[in-house]
Amino acid sequence: MTRTAVTGDMRPALREVVAGFEANALHAARAGREVMGALAAVAADTPAETVDALVAAVEGAVDVLLAAMPAYAPPLNVIHRMMARIESARREGLDVAGLRSALLAEAATYRAWSERAREKIAEIGAAIVPEGGTVFTFTLSETAARTLATAKERGKAYRLLVTESRPNNDGRITARRLAEAGVPVAIGIDAGMGELVPRADVMIVGAEAIMADGSAVCKVGTYPAALVAGAHGVPVYVVADTMKFNVSSRLGIDLWLDAIAADDVLPDPPAGAVAVIGRLFDRTPAHLIAGVVTERGIMSPAACSAAMGDMPFSQALARRLHAWAGQSPHPEPKRE
Repeated sequence: MTRTAVTGDMRPALREVVAGFEANALHAARAGREVMGALAAVAADTPAETVDALVAAVEGAVDVLLAAMPAYAPPLNVIHRMMARIESARREGLDVAGLRSALLAEAATYRAWSERAREKIAEIGAAIVPEGGTVFTFTLSETAARTLATAKERGKAYRLLVTESRPNNDGRITARRLAEAGVPVAIGIDAGMGELVPRADVMIVGAEAIMADGSAVCKVGTYPAALVAGAHGVPVYVVADTMKFNVSSRLGIDLWLDAIAADDVLPDPPAGAVAVIGRLFDRTPAHLIAGVVTERGIMSPAACSAAMGDMPFSQALARRLHAWAGQSPHPEPKRE
């Protein structure tokens, strides 16, 4: 992905989000909330006197965000939502004040929905945690961590297994957070998955995106963990709200999967030519996923794909995404 530099002429809210992406400090769910906040700030603060001027300001912010965003579905879906609202506002004939009000209302609705969705997922997901059993999780997911903490708060006694999640060791953060919540935690190395996963009764992980084929884009290492789980009869559940359903994937647009930074693997490279290969995310196929825990309940990967047909979709954003992904245009996804 081409990264954009943070420039001084950005509005503060937009600059903060771009800086967060540049520093790899925004995980998927939070990224959606932050992007929505930045777009709302642009809509509120832009001194536009016409609809066209306000739309141009929002679309300019979208272009800046797209240049910085990693492989996360929530911010993409947030942008679809805001740009689809612009398209409907044009059809409704709203003036600039009406459009501004509509965009701010959309942002407020999303913020309220996001909090309710996280609470609901934690409630539903906590029921999957086996009393007296063992859970394996991988990397750091705020949704998965909240779900596991909720299970503990409800009095469930269970043990957590986690690996460190190279290259940035997010698994260590997960281990610390759940240990502080009172959960007995054991942590191992990623290469030890073949030993640790079979000890679990269930595997619960977060995701950056659910794709149209039902696969889940997750932190690299999730796929091999799921393969081990499948070989040993350990069910794999992905916890993800429906804003992680990547509606753009129905057009055949894939997500950018960022490469692992060379110095994360070889901080002191040898004199010879050694290339660092691999990406920060992988895709776990749908057949390895027992269910996706959403605010709507536990859904099959196929049901997740079908639900994408009802999600907000912007043709203007689709055109940008095709150029962004270096692909030729495809038809609008069929509504179901």
